[in-house]
This record gives sequence, structure tokens and C-alpha cells, in this order.
Amino acid sequence: MRATKFLYSSSALLLCLLATLAFRDLMSDPERASSAAPEPRESGAARAYYNRVPILLFHNVDGSGPYSISRESFQRHLDEIRAAGIRVISLKQLYEHARENRLFSRPSIVITIDDDFENIVRVAAPLLREYDYPATFFFYTKDIMDDPRWGASWADLNRLYREGFDIQNHSYSHTPFHEPRGGENAADYERRVRREIIHSRETLEKNIPGLKVWTFAYPFGYKSAALQQKLLDAGYALTLTTDARPVDVSQPFRPSFDRYTIQRFYVRDPDALFRRQLEYALTPYSGQRQLAER
Repeated sequence: MRATKFLYSSSALLLCLLATLAFRDLMSDPERASSAAPEPRESGAARAYYNRVPILLFHNVDGSGPYSISRESFQRHLDEIRAAGIRVISLKQLYEHARENRLFSRPSIVITIDDDFENIVRVAAPLLREYDYPATFFFYTKDIMDDPRWGASWADLNRLYREGFDIQNHSYSHTPFHEPRGGENAADYERRVRREIIHSRETLEKNIPGLKVWTFAYPFGYKSAALQQKLLDAGYALTLTTDARPVDVSQPFRPSFDRYTIQRFYVRDPDALFRRQLEYALTPYSGQRQLAER
């Protein structure tokens, strides 16, 4: 009888000791503790889904131009996205959900960066890699060279592509071409449009092996119904503007997405507007759940 009691007490003591060591081990590694914790069960309430996905648009990150922000501000925005529990997804993933009207199970956001500033390759891309965030870079091709005096090179674009970033088209010359110029005849205008949307795509795909250009960002956001149709006829699946509305995947699909420009000038309170975009992403869908259950 005494031997049995001794065995029971020894086993209990051993179990307590093991539990204490496991607890100390988890507390010394917060990430492991977090991943080891069971996911919370849904207690009768419907699971939340999310339908609004903002697309953020950055340009220069050296803090010097009207559309620029500082490196510190760029990193702070990335920190705020992470702290809010918002997942950064690819533009292609958003496009696929929007086409099928599929909701997201988590708050989500997309990051895009325009133009060919050297610092977006030297500063923005390394920070995005550090956070493990995907992004789409929209380049215009006129000034991309093997050895440019300023801006990005073809080697830079190829490195971004090999690292998993998406490279897409922002035209040839980065000038508005949504309508003919004054005095420009129809034939000249058609040649100019072809250079901006066809020649530029061919140049990107020729100089970045394996790249498939599928989307186009309008320079300065200037668009027209006629130009939109030309882009769709040319094989583009999606175009992007510079408006601030988030994409609503619960609505009928339109092959043109808005995106919000993050900038220092031209807005009264850029930080407040940035946080408004986060609020859009964090607001659960309030409609019928069938969209999420497809």
C-alpha cells in the first residue's frame, strides 16, 4: 500500500516538474508560446469575414518630393500594418478574390510602389523583405537602362523579380495619354498609345526573363473609358488608378482598382488618411455569408 502511494506521489511530482519546465520554456520564447496556444473556438457567433481591401500606393521614400515620404515614415507604416494584425497580400491574390466575389478570412491590404526611383530599390524593397511583405512595383520603361545615371537599372528590376516581387507596367513615358493632345491626329495618337501600353510591355518582358505583364497603372491616374477598353483589348487583365477607395470584393467585379497614394504634400493629415485605410481593412463584412463560403 505504501509502495503504491509512493508511486502515485512520485508520478504527480514528476508531472508537475515537467509542466513547470514546459511553461518556463514557452515563456522564454514568446513566438513559440503564441504558436503553441490553441486557436480560440467560435462561441456561437458567426466567423468574421472581410470585404474591403485597400491598395496602398507609395512613390519616393527619400522624403524630398511632393509624393514622397521619409524612410522612417515608410517603416512606421509597415509597423502599423503589422501591429493592427492586417495581412499584406499580393495584388494578384486580391484580383482573384475580386473576380470570384470571395471574402477574406482576415483583414488584408495590398502594397504597390510606382516609378523608377533608385531608393525604392535600395530602401523600400529591403524593408519589405525584412517584414516579409509582398509588393507590386510599377515601372515606366523610358529611363530604365543597364547603367543609368539615376534611377533603377534592368539589373535592379531583375533582382526584385527574382526575390519574388511583382513587376508591372506603368507606361513608357509616364505622361498622360488618356486622350489626344491638342492638334494630334488620330494616327499619331494611336501610335503613341501603342508605345505606352504595348511597346512598354514588350520591353519589360524582354528584359526580365519569365515576367508576364498582366496589369497597368495609369500615369497620374489619368484614364478614360476609351483607353480602358484599349488596355483590355491589348490583353491587360486589370488597371489601377490613384483614387482612394478600397477594393470591395463583395461587389460586382470591375477590372479597374482604386488605390490610395501615401504622400507628404497635397493632403492635410496624411497619417489620419492612412489610418482610415487600416480601418477599412479591419471592418468586418456585414452582408450575407454566402460569398465567403464559396
